[in-house]
Amino acid sequence: MSKERSMRRFRVLLNGAWAIVALAAAACAHAAYPDRPIHVIVPYPAGSTADIMIRTISPQLGEELGQPLIIENRAGGSGITAARFVAKSASDGYTLLFDGINHVTNVGLFDRLPYTVGKDFTPVSYVGNVQTVLLANPKTGFQSVADLVQAAKAQPGVLNFGSAGNGTAGHLSTELLSRATGISLMHIPYKGASPALVDLIGGQVQVLFTGLPPTVSIVQAGQANALVVSGAKRSPLLPDVPSMGELGLLEQDVEIWFGLLAPAGTLDSVVDRLSRAVSQVSNQPKVVRLLVEQGVTTVASTPDQFATVIERDLKRWPPLIRSLGIEPQ
Repeated sequence: MSKERSMRRFRVLLNGAWAIVALAAAACAHAAYPDRPIHVIVPYPAGSTADIMIRTISPQLGEELGQPLIIENRAGGSGITAARFVAKSASDGYTLLFDGINHVTNVGLFDRLPYTVGKDFTPVSYVGNVQTVLLANPKTGFQSVADLVQAAKAQPGVLNFGSAGNGTAGHLSTELLSRATGISLMHIPYKGASPALVDLIGGQVQVLFTGLPPTVSIVQAGQANALVVSGAKRSPLLPDVPSMGELGLLEQDVEIWFGLLAPAGTLDSVVDRLSRAVSQVSNQPKVVRLLVEQGVTTVASTPDQFATVIERDLKRWPPLIRSLGIEPQ
C-alpha cells in the first residue's frame, strides 16, 4: 500500500473516531439534562394564582429533576414582555415560560406580537386549571343565574359587570353568558381582579366573574353571593353552588389553564423529560391537596395534549375577541 493511500486511510479513520466521540459527548450532554438550575419566567405578579401554582409544585419538581427551579416574576405588558424574553432565549431547556390562557387571548387583543404563539414556543405540559365563580353584590338580591337574567332583561343595559381587564377570562365568561341568555350588561374593566372585587363588595359593581380561591371567604362572610362556578362539576370549595355544566352552559365556559412552555427548537428529549417530571409531581397526594386548597385542579399532560389545548383556544378566543371589538386597556 502506498504511503499516500495509508495517510488517506488514516485520516478517514481519525475523522470517524472524532465523529463517534462527538456523538457520544452529545448523547451524554443530552442525557445529563438538567445539570444546572432551571429558570421559570412567570408573567404575573407575586401572589397571583399562576405564581402560587408554580411555587407550590417547584420544590417537588426540582427534586424530580435533580435541579432547583428559580421562579422569576416578570409582570406587566399583558404578559408579552415575559413571553418575548422566553421566545428569544436559548432552546436548551433552562429558560421556561409558565403562562396561562392570556398567552392565547393576547393574539386577539393585539394587532402585532413580537412572537408567534404557534411557532416560537414548544408546549411542555398543561399543569392545571382554575375554576371561576360568578359573584353578585348581595344588595342585588341575585341568588342564581336565573335571577340575574330576569333582572337584566327587565333593565337592558342598566346592570354592570366588572372584570380584571379587557379580554381577560372573566370578561370573556360574562360576554359568553350574556350572549347565551340574551341579556345586555355594561362592562367595567379594572386593572386586575383585586380592585374589581373590592368594588363588587362596595356595590359599585353588580356582578363579577373571577378566580375562585380568593373569593371563598368573601362568600362565606356574606359579602358576595355565588351564582355559578365554571366547569362541568361543582367546586369542593363551594359545594352548594351549581356549575356551568349543571346549567347547560358548558359551551359558554372559559377554561383558565396554566402550563409550561419552552422556546421553539428545544430538543424532544428535554421536553419529554420536563413533561414526565410534571406528571410525576402532579400525582403526588401532597401536591394535589395543596393545589385543591387553592382551587386548582392538576391536569398534567403530554406535550402533544397541551399543544392541542393551545390550538383549540387559538381557534376560539382571538376570533371572539375581535368580533366583540375588545381592545387592550
